[in-house]
Amino acid sequence: MAHSPASDHPATERIGFIGLGNMGGPMARNLLEAGFELTVLDLDAERVAALATRGARVASSPRELAEHSDVVCSVVMNDRQTREVMLGDDGVLAGAAAGTLVILHSTLSVATCQELGRLAAARGVDLIDAAVSGAAERSEQGSLTLMVGGEAAVLERARPVFEVVGERVFHMGPLGMGQAAKQCNNLMSLVNVHVVEEALRLASALGIEEARMRELAECSSGDSWSLRNIDNMRALAALHTGGDTSMGRFGRKDISLASKLAASIGTPTPIVDFVFDLTKQH
Repeated sequence: MAHSPASDHPATERIGFIGLGNMGGPMARNLLEAGFELTVLDLDAERVAALATRGARVASSPRELAEHSDVVCSVVMNDRQTREVMLGDDGVLAGAAAGTLVILHSTLSVATCQELGRLAAARGVDLIDAAVSGAAERSEQGSLTLMVGGEAAVLERARPVFEVVGERVFHMGPLGMGQAAKQCNNLMSLVNVHVVEEALRLASALGIEEARMRELAECSSGDSWSLRNIDNMRALAALHTGGDTSMGRFGRKDISLASKLAASIGTPTPIVDFVFDLTKQH
């Protein structure tokens, strides 16, 4: 995706970026290369230095980052880390001036997004959730899909950022609904990944070569995104589980979020709950 030149962006919009991992790092770099004034924060000094050499400002705390930003993007691991960077005396909300925009890109619970939204609003700060879909390669390319929850007017203010880091933007409803949509999307792929892995294991046990089974399935009714990306999914599983490519624990966090969300509104998801129980056995 071709990034918009700096002249297309509001000159006053200074961007603060928290979390420079596999997804956040490329997103931040793309914003810097697009001409935004960027301040960054991450626990990994090498990641920070890589962007500092390209012209990014380095903050020592979330509060300091917010004090130098008009828009703050957060791409940390989970709800706990998000609350840590947003709240407290050194948090983003402590340093954010009224009118600051906070964008939550992490995969989070709907409840956390809504709670932080209320706390932000009390300080005159706008907050939206903008969950992302797409692997690190798409983050590098600036071609992520964004699922946004929040007010339409706030989304429009964030659009110059979204146009740099993503290719498609879906407004899914009020605050938290971007996360809800991502969790539903994740279920469609993650639950299927476990089925694909079991089917391939069964085929191998019966003496059918995996490559041959995959070739057949990809042109038959067994075809799916999860099948075509099973190698990438195995690599991700190994990355997050210390080398285990069996898929046993893969997706536990995301499946757990969706299972709890469904339970909170009384919607039965027995298959999801069963797969979640399986991930807890490994």
